[in-house]
Amino acid sequence: MATQYTDLELAINTLVTNFHSASSSNADTLTAQEFQNMLSQEMPDMVKTEGDQGGLNKLLKDMGVEEGKNVTFNNFWGLVNSLATSQFGLQSKEKQVKCVKCILL
Repeated sequence: MATQYTDLELAINTLVTNFHSASSSNADTLTAQEFQNMLSQEMPDMVKTEGDQGGLNKLLKDMGVEEGKNVTFNNFWGLVNSLATSQFGLQSKEKQVKCVKCILL
């Protein structure tokens, strides 16, 4: 009998699988270039670094990646956390605006 995974379980599996498959050498970490390629392919609307070395360097620094070091899954998970928190904030504000509109009507 096949296991039925929830959408959340599938999403977590996708994050882990896509991170590790972005490594050309099957390593546990990604080079800055591999990471940038993954972001441009998998998260093009949420993270824009393609062709912007300065933007990539700032993102890596914000993620806690030391200069010249590879990106770990833990670093990537921090980025996912930040993006999810921002997304929740945006959705929360949209709900507040809708509620204000309801009160005004």
